Amino acid sequence: MRRTSWVLTGTAAVLVAASAVTRFTVYPALHQVPADTKSTFQYEGTATLLNAAALRAGDMDKAFLRDVPVTLDRRIEVRDVDGRTAVVLDDVALRGRDGTEMSASQHTWAVDRRDLTERPAPEGSGAEKHEGLVISWPLEPDERDYRFWDTGTRTVSTARYEGTESVRGREAYVYDIDSSGPLADPSTAASLPRALPRAAVLGLISALPAEQRPDQKALAGLPEAVPLSYTSTTERRGWVDAATGLSLNGTLHQTVLARTEGADGPVALFPVTDVNVRGADASVRQQADDATTTGRLLWLVGVGGPLGLLVVALLLIALALRSSRRRAQPDTRTEEAGTDTQATSTPA
Repeated sequence: MRRTSWVLTGTAAVLVAASAVTRFTVYPALHQVPADTKSTFQYEGTATLLNAAALRAGDMDKAFLRDVPVTLDRRIEVRDVDGRTAVVLDDVALRGRDGTEMSASQHTWAVDRRDLTERPAPEGSGAEKHEGLVISWPLEPDERDYRFWDTGTRTVSTARYEGTESVRGREAYVYDIDSSGPLADPSTAASLPRALPRAAVLGLISALPAEQRPDQKALAGLPEAVPLSYTSTTERRGWVDAATGLSLNGTLHQTVLARTEGADGPVALFPVTDVNVRGADASVRQQADDATTTGRLLWLVGVGGPLGLLVVALLLIALALRSSRRRAQPDTRTEEAGTDTQATSTPA
């Protein structure tokens, strides 16, 4: 084999190895939650809230801020990584249109960097225990139901797969989540009173629309100090990019309701918060653009690059084989010329 064939074959072997490394080493390293992840998704909508200033002033006519325009910012930031585990800060802030903060919550989770499910919390991380998905969706989502952690009730709910829709030209899987139960989020529960005077409770109820007020018979036996408990109800819908797992859009309707125990069981009294929002256009557009860019990069590293390297390697091997065959073939023209010369020099 000539030196050229050796060079071609060696180069082809290097390209095959590079293809394998790109697909099975570089691609998995790239296709996971980056260690420097920082993202914010903004929702817009309305909220009905207790008016703390009016309550302090005893003005029950203004006890509720009704259908106030709000924005809800959810900020996700990776604080640390340990192999397949990412420690993630989940920071949510509800603000009025003037930027005034109305409520906020903060959680820390330990999640798998690829399928986003729970992972054992690294020592000292402060990550809360949870089950299933909590901040986002797997990087390779499936058309099926998922287990999803509800922070309000601290229980597992089902994210039901509802079909496929288009979001700004991207194929998206649609999931619905409904959760309801006793409020268990400590950061929210700590800010709520465990009891209120009977007069205050009746004043708040009187400020509600008639159709939202509890039955008067249920209120007849209220004690002077009314013990309170709270329920959390959350309805979500998520549009998840089918190729990358990025959340393209979402809706959220979350209600915290105060109640007490009556003679015949729990009595719903008044809403503490009622937030109804959906993804802001700017955030939806940015997520779709990010999904397009990410999808192209993943295709290049996971499919296009390795396949291209293999194609070039096969071409080089073909050239090497062709070169070897040409080297092995005798030069028939030279042999024929030699025969003719011998025949001419032979005596008659």
